[in-house]
Amino acid sequence: SFLVWMHHMFLTTINLEIKTLMMATTIGISLPFDLIVFALIYTMVKGRVRFTTPFLFALGALVLFILGGITGVFLGAVVLDYEFRGTYWVVAHFHYVMASGVTALVGGLYYWWPKITGKMYSETLGKLNFAVYFVGFNLLYFPQFIAWETPRRVFHYAEGVQFYHQLSTVGAFVFGASFLIMFATFAHSWVAGPRAPENPWEFSRTAEWAIPSPPPLENWDGRPSYASGSLEFVDDSAAATDGGAAHSEGTTAGVSTAGEEEHADHASIWPLGVGFGLFVFFLGLTGITPYTVDFAEGTGVAPEGLVGTGAEPNIVYPVLTALGVVILAYTLFHFGREQFVVPEMAIAERWPFGGVGNTKFGVWVFLASDVVVFGAVIGGYIFMRLHAGWGDWTRVPFASWPGLLNTYVLLTSSFTVVLALVMAERQNKRGLFASLGATLLLGLTFMGVKAYEYGYKFSIGEYWWTSIEHSIYFVTTGLHALHVILGLLIAIFMLYRIWSIDAYLEDHRPVEFFGLYWHFVDIVWVFLFPLFYLM
Repeated sequence: SFLVWMHHMFLTTINLEIKTLMMATTIGISLPFDLIVFALIYTMVKGRVRFTTPFLFALGALVLFILGGITGVFLGAVVLDYEFRGTYWVVAHFHYVMASGVTALVGGLYYWWPKITGKMYSETLGKLNFAVYFVGFNLLYFPQFIAWETPRRVFHYAEGVQFYHQLSTVGAFVFGASFLIMFATFAHSWVAGPRAPENPWEFSRTAEWAIPSPPPLENWDGRPSYASGSLEFVDDSAAATDGGAAHSEGTTAGVSTAGEEEHADHASIWPLGVGFGLFVFFLGLTGITPYTVDFAEGTGVAPEGLVGTGAEPNIVYPVLTALGVVILAYTLFHFGREQFVVPEMAIAERWPFGGVGNTKFGVWVFLASDVVVFGAVIGGYIFMRLHAGWGDWTRVPFASWPGLLNTYVLLTSSFTVVLALVMAERQNKRGLFASLGATLLLGLTFMGVKAYEYGYKFSIGEYWWTSIEHSIYFVTTGLHALHVILGLLIAIFMLYRIWSIDAYLEDHRPVEFFGLYWHFVDIVWVFLFPLFYLM
């Protein structure tokens, strides 16, 4: 992507040498494209092809992919791009490439449907779905290659290409109808479809078809074995390579070893609930703008872009936002109560994290994702400031001392977190409670200073919409403050457990994990302080 992205900008004033370089790299990606196509064709040639619904969609995806790739080569040339840019040729090329992936996904859905539901679908309906899908798609987009001179987003077109536009219109309805057939096929299968055999595909030998459909949530009995050429779960002991019975070190030869033990399932409904809560929350946020406009107009300092939108406030959206928060809190609470410990495999590759526990590794992964979040926000600030002129940037904080004070406060809180870990290791309940309580007080002090800063800016009529400098300042420091608040909530929860059940005295690892998070929050502030308060 970094080597070919400029082919979208051939019509700009970029110098010809760079355009030529990007043209060569864009056309060059056709080579791995060719390898993919030949690999897919060779797989079919050497495979045992059966013209079932999944294969038909896989074959259709390959055909569409080839057409999309060939038509894209034209757009890779600078000279041809001057003609094709902004026309229906681009529209058709794009959809042939994208829809090839969608076609393969539909084929995969048909392939995995028996495994997901345990029900078979009608092959007749499936093949009818493919025929309507494939014909409808090509009827929709192939005429656009012929009528390529039609500009995009223009409702008027030359009289000579009217027939091709009419074909595309018909194709759009046919293509849309194919999805109705697909939904009807799956609905019929779900309600009245016959029971799927364990392996509905005659020549499939992959491991997933060795277990029942749908697969059980818990672990399955027996020992996995490929002795028959396909995966099976057998009850006998593991066979040694010399034909005898396997034995563990320290046991007598010939004594059978136990197979993989059973364990309960770890499927959970709560992540689905979390996703639903986020959906409701953001759905509510989509209608908050009129309230923001009213608030901005009430302050008397609303910019022109916010005033006069014409949208009327609707109480439904704030209610949805609040409901989303409630759903999120409820589902996250129950998700957090679930047991995340599962049996570890006795033999597995653990490099390079062999000495790191699973929970600690998970914390590090979360912090790595947070690095991306703050990196994007801070990177956006640096980019905008460089674009506006580094020295011309207006510093938003009214003084440097609040940021300096908060820096001392957070650095001190890092020390108290380390002290809490030491007290936990020494099983000193009072010391642990006092040091973690000091961390909580320091975090509240940080939030108090931050609230004073925000309150002062609001009192003089400066809000997040005042300027780009104010927007970036409030978003970045607000995001950091949100992380501080989350850390304070965790600290309160830990203090409650320490006081009530003497938690973390026998196992101090949760205190260490909280310390990792808190140190990260402090490190982020070390970057924000000079960027917003000193520069």
